[in-house]
Amino acid sequence: MKYRTLQLSCECGRVPKQISAVSLSPTHALVIDWRCPRCQKMMRIVKPLSDCWRECFAEESANTPRATADLTIDTPDDRSFLHSIGVTYSEE
Repeated sequence: MKYRTLQLSCECGRVPKQISAVSLSPTHALVIDWRCPRCQKMMRIVKPLSDCWRECFAEESANTPRATADLTIDTPDDRSFLHSIGVTYSEE
């Protein structure tokens, strides 16, 4: 899975230490709330999801983090867990 981190900062230039809420608006925007660790101001970023998508995936970068797990291979433990919650495989 490819992903990029959205860059967030307060008006004073400090980045959030902890995010208090992540929400979606009815107008298809991402809403992120946090308190600035430097100036203690409550910050809210509202950004259209289309802008987030464009900024994150407009250009591919060699530094883009990727998931390292191979999600197509299951283990006996995976099957045991899935069976315990009622999942069956089509070949069973």
